[in-house]
Amino acid sequence: MKIPLELIDTLMLFLLPSYGILVGSKSGIWRAVVLAMVGIVFKKLGWSLSSLDIFSVTLLICLFVDPLAITTMGGQLSFLLAFAIMYLYKNTKFICATLKMNLVSLPIICFYTYQLNLLTLLVNLIFIPLFTYVILPLTFISALSVKLKIWNNVNDLFEGMYGFLDYFSNGAQFILVTGKLAILSVILLVIISLFYIESKSILNKYLYQYLIVFAACIMINKFPLSGSVNIIDVGQGDSILVTTPLIRKTFLIDTAGKLKFMTKPWAKRNSSNQVEHSTIPFLKSQGISKIDILFLSHKDVDHIGNLDILLNKFPVRQVNFGIGLNQNLRIQNVIRTHPEIEFKSRQQGDVIKTGFINWQVLWPKVKGKGENSDSLTLLARIKDKNWLFTGDLDIPSEQKILKNYQFKVDYLKLGHHGSKTATGDELLEKTQPKLGLISAGINNRYGHPNIETLKRLENHQVKYLNTADYGMISWYYDFFSNREKITTFLKGDSFENNRIKK
Repeated sequence: MKIPLELIDTLMLFLLPSYGILVGSKSGIWRAVVLAMVGIVFKKLGWSLSSLDIFSVTLLICLFVDPLAITTMGGQLSFLLAFAIMYLYKNTKFICATLKMNLVSLPIICFYTYQLNLLTLLVNLIFIPLFTYVILPLTFISALSVKLKIWNNVNDLFEGMYGFLDYFSNGAQFILVTGKLAILSVILLVIISLFYIESKSILNKYLYQYLIVFAACIMINKFPLSGSVNIIDVGQGDSILVTTPLIRKTFLIDTAGKLKFMTKPWAKRNSSNQVEHSTIPFLKSQGISKIDILFLSHKDVDHIGNLDILLNKFPVRQVNFGIGLNQNLRIQNVIRTHPEIEFKSRQQGDVIKTGFINWQVLWPKVKGKGENSDSLTLLARIKDKNWLFTGDLDIPSEQKILKNYQFKVDYLKLGHHGSKTATGDELLEKTQPKLGLISAGINNRYGHPNIETLKRLENHQVKYLNTADYGMISWYYDFFSNREKITTFLKGDSFENNRIKK
């Protein structure tokens, strides 16, 4: 018995929304559902519309229901790929079509994730047919005969395939960190890729243009003309990224971390750590794929609490810390579990030369326990500016440093998040910083920065910026000129060529 096509279309109008709800109501699913429903409705009305007209109506309906869908990576990929398929050369073979569609999606993926998997094309070539002709049919069949024991073996096979796929999708050796692509570059790459998918051949001028632009975007991120110091906004903690221009070297001072306080069950909240939420995404957005030296100031959780996570999630070549910190159990465990990383103790008098930056270790002088008073204190000469990083160093230890060293600084990272126990009058008087930088959480329980510290800064005419007010604070310097500027995540440019902007 044949079922009339009109009846099938009518049933589809009712079944498609149910399907969309059952499979998770994602933007891509609803785009496909609405596209099919719009086509059926126009067919029933006898309207002969082009595929572009149907796509346009679908886009308008989806944006009317969810105007923000187009601002997400999933929404943009869904509509862009659906649009691209309409212009794909009709006789394009599967391998060529897969390549072309991957090139369409690549700029969007790199814009949001700052990386690409080098095996994406190969995995798609294998798993798209496998999913379409094997996994999906078996899934439907198993739903009708769920009691058969054979499905346990099939499930084990699927889990093995998932593990295989997960290994290749997340393996660091298969990931190329591209950095965040500029919006204009993304638009240009998408336009070129749309011309490319209309063409018959694989190797043509559009492919070459695409590869040249894409390679240039990566090179700009990998070999920048400017270096930077970035006070990453990690809340109540410290994590500072320092980079050099051209053949870039990358240094990270502390990893941040969260102190855990006793909380009633009803008040507990799920929260991600700062390394995965802030630090690693920022590193990748800059095109950074490894850290050359990680400096650990002292043992406090808000400075090195995320150390294990960082070393497990991101490549680090060398870890430096103040002498005595290696007696800490956390550090001992890290040294034992990461034999591939070089660990070095540092003490007063050590000099670390790293091309564009010279690091001078001012403290600790003798072996300590990693307390605030033992904080690894670094004087960095970056281009022609002096930067002082003090961790949580207290005032008595500052005074001991000043007995052995005489120096001026241009930029001072305030100790202990602006606590009254750090950044004393003697340090400010003798070093004469032009600008102080504070890393503190909004409305933190410690009252940082303390009013006494801010009063000291005012008395010594030192202006300051606080991550609690400005978000991440970044200082940039040019390799080919003396130009420098500070930008903040929340308020834009704040400081340029030694002038504070109002």
